[in-house]
Amino acid sequence: MTIRLQNLAMTYGKIDALLVDELRLEPERLYVLTGPNGAGKSTLLQILAGLLEPTSGNVHIDRAIPGSLEARRVVSFIPDLPALFDDLTLDDQLHYIARLHKLEAVPEACLDLAQRIEAEDLFTRFPRSMSKGQRQKASLLVGTARPLTVLLLDEPTSGLDADSRTALIAGLGVLAASGVTVVASTHDEELIEAGDDRIQLDNGKLVTEV
Repeated sequence: MTIRLQNLAMTYGKIDALLVDELRLEPERLYVLTGPNGAGKSTLLQILAGLLEPTSGNVHIDRAIPGSLEARRVVSFIPDLPALFDDLTLDDQLHYIARLHKLEAVPEACLDLAQRIEAEDLFTRFPRSMSKGQRQKASLLVGTARPLTVLLLDEPTSGLDADSRTALIAGLGVLAASGVTVVASTHDEELIEAGDDRIQLDNGKLVTEV
């Protein structure tokens, strides 16, 4: 789905956390969101996910407003800190998310990603017994165990070893090629190089869009 932002502003008191005049994100693209800490990357992702309401401006995911039921049906957001049920195995969580979205089985895209990042051995594990990197992998799988046309990720390669990073990045490329609009904030040079387009923020402002 196409994401459109116009005259977007997010302010906290007198501080401008985010100011974007215009930005358009298209399907079948892997967008990498870059910039120093505090540049506004996470703020932008949370606005697109409907977790934050901007101070002013317009944001549309196709014709839907972020956070609306229509948008929530197609948008999956994976935060930098994994959000998992510690009392359910990963396999239970994947099937729960799939059933919640009226699917009879876990999507093939999710299972393909699990194979790519060598996470299939985590299916029988509880998140409380996983390392940071393993929890990151589990969170990525939970985020793709549902229908989606927009995937938002905050530092998705954090905590992963080199091989898992490379495999994950390839998996994101496959998802984008399947028609998903993928937007990932990152400091990871490998992910930045793999992106179709780079969106750079600095002090909340759009610096470049390549």
